[in-house]
Amino acid sequence: MAQANDKTIHFGWFIPTTGDGIGFGTLEGRIPAGMNLFMDVAEAAENAGFEYALVPVEVNCWEAWISCSMVAARTEKLKLLVAARPGYIVPTMMAKMVTTFDQLTGGRVYVNLIAGPGGAQQAMDGITFDHDQRYAVMDETVEIMKRVWTETDPVDYTGEHFELQGAVIKPKPYQQPHPPFYIGGESAAGREVGAKHANVYLLWGDTMENTGRKIQEIREIASTYGRADELRFGMRLQIVVREDEDDAWAAAHAMIANATDEARAHRERMWEQSESNDHMWELTKVEDFRIEPHLWSGLSTVRPGAGVAVVGNPEQVAATLEQFIELGCTEFCLSGSPHAREAERFGELVMPYFASRRAPEYVKN
Repeated sequence: MAQANDKTIHFGWFIPTTGDGIGFGTLEGRIPAGMNLFMDVAEAAENAGFEYALVPVEVNCWEAWISCSMVAARTEKLKLLVAARPGYIVPTMMAKMVTTFDQLTGGRVYVNLIAGPGGAQQAMDGITFDHDQRYAVMDETVEIMKRVWTETDPVDYTGEHFELQGAVIKPKPYQQPHPPFYIGGESAAGREVGAKHANVYLLWGDTMENTGRKIQEIREIASTYGRADELRFGMRLQIVVREDEDDAWAAAHAMIANATDEARAHRERMWEQSESNDHMWELTKVEDFRIEPHLWSGLSTVRPGAGVAVVGNPEQVAATLEQFIELGCTEFCLSGSPHAREAERFGELVMPYFASRRAPEYVKN
């Protein structure tokens, strides 16, 4: 498992299990969800040199574990960053699901810790924990998972939310000591759990100043757990890259051009208990949505989640990613619509800038 002082640059992509298309907030030109789409994107990402693919969870998404299992069975190197939602599945069963996936794929699973989105979406599933309780459940869940994966004796555990007697999990992990945990989040509770347990803290796109401040603050929390050398940082970003800068900006604006007022209003109401999502909305208040010369928040007017995009020609996009690297980021989990074509485009135009700092097995010859 990579450590914080590992300077290798890692790239992940995104499989849109709600469907895909060029524009947001409109059904025009949509590609329906299903195995044809999932495999087109997964194969494009694997061939482009991406190491892993994030698969989301939300009411409109197809179920993540089953989708990831199907994709993993049809790919060779691509790892799957699977959303794990503590409180939905008891910790021992989640631990068994992860290690079964890990063993059957030869180590091609990463675990993405998700506490949200809260509110109406979780009420649909009968989840009644408030914001901080969800992170308390996550804290206990990860602690239990780590123990049953790494301890040789049966595990007894007594916490606020779980009590175990003689817990044993088989199979044990393929990846040692266990598959890595990823997390994101703006809240104090999210930072605490991430600093305590995560291997990679994925920040959503923001200004360089804000990003640098967040990294420093989370590092300071991690140091209280003796984990300053274990925690790595990354960015969850959208990408709009074209050979010509003007074409890139035109493509970015086209993505939201046909969004309806209804779609924009719906986006504003979504994820009502997510501080990260609230911050994305705040970033849309700047002129022309440009929070930095090549960072654009326009997508956050029509979609929830990580909506800041890097926009520009290949050199400009690479230079913007370099700025994040200088702040301490070594991971980039990226999206671009439509996802299969944009994975290919990023692999062709931007990845060569980072070839000397990537694991050799992911560099295209």
